[in-house]
Amino acid sequence: MMKKNHVHNNFFLKTFQDKINTKDFISGVLPREITQKLDFSTLEIEDGTHVDDQLKTHLSDLTVKVKTKTEKPVDLYFLFEHKSYNDKTILWQLLKYQFYMFEKDYNEKRDFRTIIPIVFYHGPSKWSLNKKFSVFTGVPEYFRKYMLNFEYILYDTKHFDSSQNEKFGRNAYLMSALSLMKNIKGMSIDDIEAFFKFLFSSGLSKEKHLIIILTEYLVRTNVVEEKKVIDIIKQELGSEGEGIMPSLAQKWLEQGREQGVAEGIEKGIEKGIEKGIEKGAFIKAVETCKKALREGANPEFISKITGLTIEKIKEIQKTLQTD
Repeated sequence: MMKKNHVHNNFFLKTFQDKINTKDFISGVLPREITQKLDFSTLEIEDGTHVDDQLKTHLSDLTVKVKTKTEKPVDLYFLFEHKSYNDKTILWQLLKYQFYMFEKDYNEKRDFRTIIPIVFYHGPSKWSLNKKFSVFTGVPEYFRKYMLNFEYILYDTKHFDSSQNEKFGRNAYLMSALSLMKNIKGMSIDDIEAFFKFLFSSGLSKEKHLIIILTEYLVRTNVVEEKKVIDIIKQELGSEGEGIMPSLAQKWLEQGREQGVAEGIEKGIEKGIEKGIEKGAFIKAVETCKKALREGANPEFISKITGLTIEKIKEIQKTLQTD
Protein backbone atom coordinates (compact mmCIF):
# COMPACT_ATOMS: atom_id res chain seq x y z
CA MET A 1 0.00 0.00 0.00
CA MET A 2 2.89 2.35 0.78
CA LYS A 3 4.11 2.35 -2.84
CA LYS A 4 0.63 2.95 -4.25
CA ASN A 5 -0.02 5.76 -1.80
CA HIS A 6 3.26 7.33 -2.90
CA VAL A 7 1.95 7.43 -6.49
CA HIS A 8 -1.35 9.01 -5.39
CA ASN A 9 0.33 11.57 -3.16
CA ASN A 10 2.79 12.67 -5.84
CA PHE A 11 -0.07 13.21 -8.29
CA PHE A 12 -2.06 15.12 -5.68
CA LEU A 13 0.91 17.43 -4.99
CA LYS A 14 1.67 17.97 -8.69
CA THR A 15 -1.93 19.07 -9.11
CA PHE A 16 -2.42 21.26 -6.06
CA GLN A 17 0.98 22.88 -5.78
CA ASP A 18 -0.23 24.88 -8.76
CA LYS A 19 -1.95 28.00 -7.37
CA ILE A 20 -4.53 28.19 -10.17
CA ASN A 21 -5.67 24.60 -9.60
CA THR A 22 -5.87 25.16 -5.85
CA LYS A 23 -7.81 28.41 -6.24
CA ASP A 24 -10.33 26.82 -8.61
CA PHE A 25 -10.71 23.80 -6.33
CA ILE A 26 -11.30 25.89 -3.20
CA SER A 27 -13.75 28.09 -5.11
CA GLY A 28 -15.65 25.05 -6.34
CA VAL A 29 -15.98 22.87 -3.27
CA LEU A 30 -15.77 24.96 -0.10
CA PRO A 31 -18.90 26.51 1.44
CA ARG A 32 -19.93 29.84 -0.09
CA GLU A 33 -19.84 31.43 3.35
CA ILE A 34 -16.08 30.89 3.31
CA THR A 35 -15.13 31.52 -0.34
CA GLN A 36 -16.97 34.84 -0.61
CA LYS A 37 -14.71 36.22 2.13
CA LEU A 38 -11.43 35.25 0.41
CA ASP A 39 -9.10 37.43 -1.65
CA PHE A 40 -7.78 34.78 -4.05
CA SER A 41 -5.20 37.18 -5.52
CA THR A 42 -3.23 36.70 -2.28
CA LEU A 43 -3.21 32.88 -2.38
CA GLU A 44 0.15 31.26 -1.61
CA ILE A 45 1.29 27.64 -1.29
CA GLU A 46 3.16 27.29 2.02
CA ASP A 47 5.91 24.91 3.07
CA GLY A 48 4.18 21.96 4.76
CA THR A 49 7.22 20.91 6.81
CA HIS A 50 6.89 20.86 10.60
CA VAL A 51 9.67 20.02 13.06
CA ASP A 52 8.93 19.04 16.67
CA ASP A 53 11.09 19.38 19.80
CA GLN A 54 12.77 16.03 19.12
CA LEU A 55 13.78 17.31 15.66
CA LYS A 56 11.52 14.83 13.93
CA THR A 57 10.24 16.05 10.58
CA HIS A 58 6.51 15.80 9.81
CA LEU A 59 5.10 16.61 6.38
CA SER A 60 1.51 17.70 5.92
CA ASP A 61 0.37 17.34 2.33
CA LEU A 62 -0.37 20.97 1.55
CA THR A 63 -0.81 24.27 3.38
CA VAL A 64 -2.46 27.19 1.57
CA LYS A 65 -2.50 30.77 2.84
CA VAL A 66 -4.99 33.37 1.63
CA LYS A 67 -6.07 36.73 3.04
CA THR A 68 -9.69 37.53 3.80
CA LYS A 69 -11.60 40.45 2.28
CA THR A 70 -12.93 41.48 5.68
CA GLU A 71 -12.55 45.00 7.10
CA LYS A 72 -9.46 43.85 8.96
CA PRO A 73 -7.90 41.23 6.64
CA VAL A 74 -6.44 38.15 8.32
CA ASP A 75 -4.36 35.29 6.99
CA LEU A 76 -6.48 32.16 6.65
CA TYR A 77 -4.71 28.82 6.36
CA PHE A 78 -6.16 25.75 4.66
CA LEU A 79 -4.44 22.58 5.85
CA PHE A 80 -4.90 19.88 3.19
CA GLU A 81 -4.44 16.21 4.02
CA HIS A 82 -4.77 13.79 1.11
CA LYS A 83 -6.04 10.25 1.66
CA SER A 84 -6.70 7.32 -0.68
CA TYR A 85 -7.96 5.06 2.14
CA ASN A 86 -9.83 5.38 5.45
CA ASP A 87 -7.05 6.39 7.84
CA LYS A 88 -8.26 6.14 11.44
CA THR A 89 -5.47 8.44 12.61
CA ILE A 90 -6.57 11.37 10.41
CA LEU A 91 -7.83 13.58 13.27
CA TRP A 92 -4.67 12.92 15.26
CA GLN A 93 -2.55 13.89 12.24
CA LEU A 94 -4.50 17.10 11.69
CA LEU A 95 -4.21 17.96 15.39
CA LYS A 96 -0.43 17.52 15.27
CA TYR A 97 -0.01 19.71 12.20
CA GLN A 98 -2.14 22.46 13.71
CA PHE A 99 -0.15 22.25 16.93
CA TYR A 100 3.15 22.69 15.04
CA MET A 101 1.74 25.73 13.26
CA PHE A 102 0.47 27.27 16.50
CA GLU A 103 3.77 26.52 18.22
CA LYS A 104 5.61 28.43 15.50
CA ASP A 105 3.25 31.39 16.02
CA TYR A 106 3.88 31.25 19.78
CA ASN A 107 7.66 31.09 19.41
CA GLU A 108 7.63 34.01 16.98
CA LYS A 109 5.39 36.01 19.37
CA ARG A 110 2.54 36.59 16.93
CA ASP A 111 -1.20 35.95 17.03
CA PHE A 112 -2.30 32.38 16.44
CA ARG A 113 -3.30 31.87 12.84
CA THR A 114 -6.77 30.73 11.66
CA ILE A 115 -6.60 27.19 10.29
CA ILE A 116 -9.27 25.23 8.41
CA PRO A 117 -8.40 21.52 7.89
CA ILE A 118 -9.50 19.89 4.62
CA VAL A 119 -9.37 16.15 3.94
CA PHE A 120 -9.19 15.29 0.23
CA TYR A 121 -10.33 11.68 -0.19
CA HIS A 122 -10.43 9.50 -3.31
CA GLY A 123 -10.48 5.93 -2.03
CA PRO A 124 -12.66 3.08 -3.33
CA SER A 125 -14.70 2.65 -0.13
CA LYS A 126 -17.02 5.12 1.56
CA TRP A 127 -15.36 7.59 3.95
CA SER A 128 -16.76 6.38 7.26
CA LEU A 129 -14.70 8.31 9.82
CA ASN A 130 -15.89 11.04 12.18
CA LYS A 131 -15.03 14.61 11.27
CA LYS A 132 -15.05 16.00 14.84
CA PHE A 133 -12.11 15.51 17.17
CA SER A 134 -14.22 15.26 20.33
CA VAL A 135 -16.23 12.40 18.81
CA PHE A 136 -13.02 10.67 17.73
CA THR A 137 -11.69 10.71 21.31
CA GLY A 138 -14.87 9.13 22.65
CA VAL A 139 -15.60 11.93 25.12
CA PRO A 140 -19.25 11.79 26.35
CA GLU A 141 -21.37 14.45 24.69
CA TYR A 142 -22.09 16.31 27.95
CA PHE A 143 -18.33 16.95 28.40
CA ARG A 144 -17.50 17.94 24.83
CA LYS A 145 -18.03 21.68 25.20
CA TYR A 146 -15.21 21.72 27.74
CA MET A 147 -12.79 19.70 25.63
CA LEU A 148 -10.43 20.47 22.76
CA ASN A 149 -12.34 20.14 19.51
CA PHE A 150 -12.19 20.94 15.80
CA GLU A 151 -13.84 19.66 12.62
CA TYR A 152 -12.42 19.19 9.13
CA ILE A 153 -14.05 19.75 5.75
CA LEU A 154 -14.26 16.53 3.71
CA TYR A 155 -14.07 16.43 -0.09
CA ASP A 156 -14.73 13.00 -1.56
CA THR A 157 -14.04 12.67 -5.29
CA LYS A 158 -17.04 10.34 -5.53
CA HIS A 159 -19.08 13.55 -5.60
CA PHE A 160 -17.18 14.88 -8.62
CA ASP A 161 -19.26 15.30 -11.75
CA SER A 162 -17.54 16.00 -15.07
CA SER A 163 -20.40 18.31 -16.03
CA GLN A 164 -19.38 20.72 -13.23
CA ASN A 165 -17.24 22.79 -15.61
CA GLU A 166 -18.42 26.18 -14.38
CA LYS A 167 -18.01 25.15 -10.75
CA PHE A 168 -14.28 24.61 -11.27
CA GLY A 169 -13.64 27.69 -13.37
CA ARG A 170 -13.46 25.73 -16.64
CA ASN A 171 -10.07 24.43 -15.49
CA ALA A 172 -9.53 21.48 -17.85
CA TYR A 173 -6.49 20.09 -16.03
CA LEU A 174 -8.18 20.20 -12.62
CA MET A 175 -11.28 18.51 -14.06
CA SER A 176 -9.11 15.81 -15.64
CA ALA A 177 -7.15 15.22 -12.44
CA LEU A 178 -10.30 14.94 -10.31
CA SER A 179 -11.79 12.54 -12.85
CA LEU A 180 -8.73 10.26 -12.67
CA MET A 181 -8.67 10.33 -8.87
CA LYS A 182 -12.36 9.50 -8.78
CA ASN A 183 -11.97 6.53 -11.12
CA ILE A 184 -8.78 4.86 -9.89
CA LYS A 185 -8.72 1.17 -10.89
CA GLY A 186 -12.12 1.58 -12.52
CA MET A 187 -11.51 2.96 -16.02
CA SER A 188 -12.57 0.82 -18.96
CA ILE A 189 -11.16 1.25 -22.47
CA ASP A 190 -14.26 3.30 -23.36
CA ASP A 191 -13.63 5.52 -20.32
CA ILE A 192 -10.01 6.06 -21.34
CA GLU A 193 -11.03 6.94 -24.90
CA ALA A 194 -13.58 9.44 -23.54
CA PHE A 195 -10.91 10.88 -21.24
CA PHE A 196 -8.53 11.63 -24.12
CA LYS A 197 -11.39 12.98 -26.24
CA PHE A 198 -11.98 15.53 -23.46
CA LEU A 199 -8.27 16.43 -23.37
CA PHE A 200 -8.39 17.14 -27.09
CA SER A 201 -11.69 19.04 -27.12
CA SER A 202 -10.66 21.18 -24.14
CA GLY A 203 -7.39 22.20 -25.81
CA LEU A 204 -5.35 20.66 -22.99
CA SER A 205 -3.66 18.27 -25.44
CA LYS A 206 -1.42 21.18 -26.49
CA GLU A 207 0.12 21.20 -22.98
CA LYS A 208 2.61 18.36 -23.40
CA HIS A 209 3.94 18.25 -19.82
CA LEU A 210 0.40 18.14 -18.35
CA ILE A 211 -0.67 15.32 -20.67
CA ILE A 212 2.38 13.31 -19.56
CA ILE A 213 1.51 13.79 -15.86
CA LEU A 214 -2.11 12.76 -16.42
CA THR A 215 -1.25 9.77 -18.64
CA GLU A 216 1.42 8.51 -16.26
CA TYR A 217 -1.05 8.54 -13.36
CA LEU A 218 -3.76 6.88 -15.45
CA VAL A 219 -1.46 3.99 -16.40
CA ARG A 220 -0.10 3.51 -12.88
CA THR A 221 -3.54 3.39 -11.24
CA ASN A 222 -5.53 1.34 -13.76
CA VAL A 223 -5.11 -2.15 -15.18
CA VAL A 224 -4.39 -1.25 -18.79
CA GLU A 225 -1.59 -2.07 -21.22
CA GLU A 226 0.71 0.83 -22.07
CA LYS A 227 0.52 -0.11 -25.76
CA LYS A 228 -3.29 0.21 -25.67
CA VAL A 229 -3.00 3.67 -24.11
CA ILE A 230 -0.53 4.69 -26.83
CA ASP A 231 -2.97 3.53 -29.50
CA ILE A 232 -5.77 5.57 -27.89
CA ILE A 233 -3.54 8.66 -27.66
CA LYS A 234 -2.67 8.40 -31.37
CA GLN A 235 -6.34 7.90 -32.20
CA GLU A 236 -7.75 10.73 -30.08
CA LEU A 237 -4.94 13.32 -30.05
CA GLY A 238 -3.56 12.87 -33.56
CA SER A 239 -0.39 14.85 -34.32
CA GLU A 240 -0.45 16.43 -30.87
CA GLY A 241 -0.30 12.95 -29.35
CA GLU A 242 2.73 11.96 -31.42
CA GLY A 243 4.73 14.74 -29.83
CA ILE A 244 4.45 13.27 -26.34
CA MET A 245 5.31 9.65 -27.26
CA PRO A 246 9.11 9.89 -26.78
CA SER A 247 8.68 11.51 -23.36
CA LEU A 248 6.13 8.92 -22.26
CA ALA A 249 8.38 6.08 -23.41
CA GLN A 250 11.26 7.53 -21.38
CA LYS A 251 9.03 7.94 -18.34
CA TRP A 252 7.89 4.33 -18.48
CA LEU A 253 11.48 3.16 -18.90
CA GLU A 254 12.52 5.11 -15.80
CA GLN A 255 9.58 3.69 -13.84
CA GLY A 256 10.70 0.20 -14.77
CA ARG A 257 14.14 0.94 -13.37
CA GLU A 258 12.61 2.54 -10.27
CA GLN A 259 10.45 -0.53 -9.69
CA GLY A 260 13.54 -2.71 -9.90
CA VAL A 261 15.32 -0.63 -7.26
CA ALA A 262 12.21 -0.61 -5.05
CA GLU A 263 11.94 -4.39 -5.31
CA GLY A 264 15.60 -4.63 -4.35
CA ILE A 265 14.90 -2.59 -1.22
CA GLU A 266 11.97 -4.86 -0.35
CA LYS A 267 14.20 -7.93 -0.80
CA GLY A 268 16.77 -6.26 1.40
CA ILE A 269 14.15 -5.97 4.12
CA GLU A 270 13.13 -9.59 3.77
CA LYS A 271 16.70 -10.90 3.87
CA GLY A 272 17.82 -8.60 6.65
CA ILE A 273 20.63 -7.09 4.62
CA GLU A 274 20.89 -4.01 6.85
CA LYS A 275 23.16 -5.20 9.63
CA GLY A 276 22.00 -4.42 13.11
CA ILE A 277 18.63 -3.04 11.97
CA GLU A 278 15.56 -5.18 12.50
CA LYS A 279 12.73 -5.20 9.96
CA GLY A 280 10.40 -2.71 11.67
CA ALA A 281 13.21 -0.27 12.41
CA PHE A 282 14.53 -0.57 8.86
CA ILE A 283 11.16 0.30 7.33
CA LYS A 284 10.97 3.36 9.59
CA ALA A 285 14.55 4.31 8.67
CA VAL A 286 13.70 4.15 4.95
CA GLU A 287 10.74 6.51 5.42
CA THR A 288 12.87 8.93 7.46
CA CYS A 289 15.52 8.74 4.73
CA LYS A 290 12.98 9.64 2.01
CA LYS A 291 11.72 12.66 3.96
CA ALA A 292 15.26 13.86 4.66
CA LEU A 293 16.24 13.49 0.99
CA ARG A 294 13.22 15.55 -0.05
CA GLU A 295 14.38 18.24 2.39
CA GLY A 296 17.84 18.29 0.76
CA ALA A 297 19.84 16.55 3.49
CA ASN A 298 23.10 14.90 2.36
CA PRO A 299 23.58 11.10 2.47
CA GLU A 300 26.29 11.27 5.14
CA PHE A 301 24.00 13.10 7.56
CA ILE A 302 21.08 10.76 6.77
CA SER A 303 23.31 7.75 7.41
CA LYS A 304 24.16 9.09 10.87
CA ILE A 305 20.53 9.63 11.92
CA THR A 306 19.06 6.47 10.36
CA GLY A 307 21.85 3.89 10.51
CA LEU A 308 21.43 3.14 6.79
CA THR A 309 24.50 2.68 4.61
CA ILE A 310 25.44 5.33 2.04
CA GLU A 311 24.86 2.77 -0.73
CA LYS A 312 21.32 2.04 0.50
CA ILE A 313 20.56 5.77 0.79
CA LYS A 314 21.67 6.31 -2.81
CA GLU A 315 19.40 3.45 -3.92
CA ILE A 316 16.46 5.08 -2.16
CA GLN A 317 17.39 8.44 -3.70
CA LYS A 318 17.04 6.93 -7.18
CA THR A 319 13.43 6.01 -6.44
CA LEU A 320 12.64 9.67 -5.75
CA GLN A 321 14.31 11.17 -8.81
CA THR A 322 11.61 10.05 -11.26
CA ASP A 323 8.72 11.54 -9.22
